[in-house]
Amino acid sequence: MKSDQLSYKRATVVSLIGLGIQGLLALVLLLYSLIGSDAAALTGSLYLLLGIPVWFALALVFHQHRLAQIEATEEEMLRTGSAAQASVFQESGSELRVAGRKLEWMHRYLLPAVSLLVGAALLILAWIRYSSGVQIMRSDQIPLPSLTGWAMTLGLCIAAIGFIFARFVAGMAKQPAWVNLRAGATWAVGAAVIGLLIAIAHGISFAASDALLRRLPVIIPIIMAVLGIEIFLNFVLSVYRPRKAGEYPRPPFDSRILGFLAAPDRIAESISEAVNYQFGLDVSSTWFYRLFSRSLAFLLFVGGVVIWILTCFAVVSPDENAVVLRFGKLQRVVDSSIAVKLPWPFESVERYSSEHIVELQLGSPAHQHDDDGPILWTEDHGVNERFLLVRASRDGSSTSAAGEDIAMVSAEIPLQYVVDDLETYLWLAADSDDPNDPNRIRRELLQSVALGVVTEYMSTQTIDAVLGAAREEINANLLELIEARFAELNVDPATGEPRGAGVKIVFVGIVGAHPPFAQDVGASFEYVVNSEQRREATIEQSQAMAIKTLASVAGDVELARRIVTELDQLERMTEQDANDEELSLKRLAIEDLIYESGGEAAGLLLEARADRWVRHMEVRGRATRQAGRLAMYRAAPEVYLAGLYLDALREAVRHSRLYITTFDAPGVTINLENVESTFDDLLSETRAKEEN
Repeated sequence: MKSDQLSYKRATVVSLIGLGIQGLLALVLLLYSLIGSDAAALTGSLYLLLGIPVWFALALVFHQHRLAQIEATEEEMLRTGSAAQASVFQESGSELRVAGRKLEWMHRYLLPAVSLLVGAALLILAWIRYSSGVQIMRSDQIPLPSLTGWAMTLGLCIAAIGFIFARFVAGMAKQPAWVNLRAGATWAVGAAVIGLLIAIAHGISFAASDALLRRLPVIIPIIMAVLGIEIFLNFVLSVYRPRKAGEYPRPPFDSRILGFLAAPDRIAESISEAVNYQFGLDVSSTWFYRLFSRSLAFLLFVGGVVIWILTCFAVVSPDENAVVLRFGKLQRVVDSSIAVKLPWPFESVERYSSEHIVELQLGSPAHQHDDDGPILWTEDHGVNERFLLVRASRDGSSTSAAGEDIAMVSAEIPLQYVVDDLETYLWLAADSDDPNDPNRIRRELLQSVALGVVTEYMSTQTIDAVLGAAREEINANLLELIEARFAELNVDPATGEPRGAGVKIVFVGIVGAHPPFAQDVGASFEYVVNSEQRREATIEQSQAMAIKTLASVAGDVELARRIVTELDQLERMTEQDANDEELSLKRLAIEDLIYESGGEAAGLLLEARADRWVRHMEVRGRATRQAGRLAMYRAAPEVYLAGLYLDALREAVRHSRLYITTFDAPGVTINLENVESTFDDLLSETRAKEEN
């Protein structure tokens, strides 16, 4: 095809049409993603929007090609006409080719700059959308888009429009003048791939599983990242690629990967063109390339046969067990090793982790709390709790009109197990419909059986035991009962004997229990518990005071209790009118024990005994003195009486003053009211002066 201005004008129009289609598809997909809350569609719409500057850059380049072609035609006409001899037209041709120089500038700078910007935008958006897509893929709490019908319809429409337009543009790109349209074709087929992925993911989610739909927000960013990296690689390779004179380079945003999808009927030719373009020579004409192309089918066949034979071997890791299935029927169990089997699709291997701990909740779910600290009975646990019925009384004697009183309690009872007999475990129940979770029915069966055991056993326990008094005993009994019930499962239809569940219980028990949160039940329980704690504290305090008192009185608690026992026996002997000798012996024995203790009682007894002897000796001395006085009176009554009289007179005037005066009259009165010092004071002052 001849490269003239009309051909470049047509390429410009096709580029503008591609820009409009790309923008319309991006807008439609963006509106759907916002209405349907589809994260994958939002990422795909961002990718489609990045194709708009690509189409715009192609339209500018082809328009500039048309202007350069017009400029070259006019220059040729001027050179062949008579006006070429005029001096005004003697300038060099390069100075007249303004459009040509601008075209070279676009190929050298504009297209690489647009490519780098688009590549950087792809990588940045891929990183941002990948981070949010990982959260959607890993979390079951984030809802998936629900507009499945709209998603499939729009996805298929985008795929059809994008692929048809890409095929049309790729067909035009076979002409040398329109070769750069291949870049636009790759972005159109990229839109078709995004639409097809969205439609397939929603279709599989509607028919079977949502695994692909949940992973699609991660898959599309990965595709964008790969295309962004390819753009930068194309840019680097284009710098070192040798070029012929007058040849324009392919823009870096022309994806070779998507180019194969845009022209699937020309994959081999596209590979040859890519190799020839990169190395700058006709590599496809060499003997090695021709030999490789002739032997490619055979090599592919041999490789496929080798890969098919390798499916006869399966590697089972040390932490895994596996089963060999022949058309879905169980054949044998394989431990950690290399398993040899029939090739696919005759036999397949399914692996199961032998060390993975599965946890089932037999009571309330684990509480959800923002803080890391403990959660109280009076606080909401943030989960939908499951209550168990237990006995309300301590001793079972409390009854109502309808029977024994019951209470409700919320308990966290996890059951953890590992699979130790894989074949028995697989015979327990059929696989579930979910291919990502084939053991769901088995888990539900084990949970139902264990929950029945827990409900039945907990109804025999009191609420005080469940809240902590007998937690270890309850956990041990639950383990024993659930193991016994699991052993009765999986009856062999041939023998009628139970084969068990094929699991080993690692732990089962109460890890947390509390009364109902609603209607201040928890606060009432806390009041009872606090009262019991205060009672226990009072008892302990009283016992400590009793021990302190006994130890201080008797020196030793055991000895004090022995003394109290002896005193009780003495009291009973007194009430029973025992003889005095027995009572005396008992009192002496008690006194000996008190003396042996060395406490306050022994000190009081010793003090009393000492006081008794003081009084005894004092009275005895008085009696002896009285006997001596009586003997003196009998020997000389007058002398004795005179002595008593003089002693009494001396005692009476012992503190009386004696005044010596010169008056003979005995009626002299002396007034001593104003005397400040006594005679003793004056005598003391006189002696002090003499000493000084």
